[in-house]
Amino acid sequence: MNSSGRLFGVSLVLALVLPFLSWVLSALGVPCRSLLDGEGLRWLFRHAADSLHSRLVMLVLCLILVVGVIQRSRLLPLARTIRQARFLRYAAVFAVVLAAIMLAATTPESPLLSITGGLAGSPLADGLPFLAWLSVMAFCLCYGHSQREPWTEMLTYGLRRYPLALPFAVVLSFCWQCIDYMMT
Repeated sequence: MNSSGRLFGVSLVLALVLPFLSWVLSALGVPCRSLLDGEGLRWLFRHAADSLHSRLVMLVLCLILVVGVIQRSRLLPLARTIRQARFLRYAAVFAVVLAAIMLAATTPESPLLSITGGLAGSPLADGLPFLAWLSVMAFCLCYGHSQREPWTEMLTYGLRRYPLALPFAVVLSFCWQCIDYMMT
């Protein structure tokens, strides 16, 4: 078993031990809520699936996808790729599109600005990480497809290469939610 498998195993054991640990700690008088009493079991069953759509799981999923697409699209090494005319054409098109989006989004009447008309706290500022991720994904997918790389191979490469990253994020998110419940 490799180190990522051991790390996943330890986190899974922690997730299984945490309810019993909360019960023992609350029985010893430590100020925490038990996950094995009536209220704790109701919380556990009601919120068990919440870890599937946590920010951590979404972040890990996005990272796995983008890393896999970058690796599989033959974009790396950049020193070789940046000299290709195909790369420069794609980069120019994506730069123009992104510049047009940013320019349109910052006009005074744009609905993407905040109520005060600035960028701070605006939907545009909140959506920039997703826009950046989507732009990198689209660029790499288009470039990889032009290199005769199948879409499905690029999109699933990260999931196949790092198969335990997503389950690890789910288990870690579940443990965090349990600890948060115990301490509140």
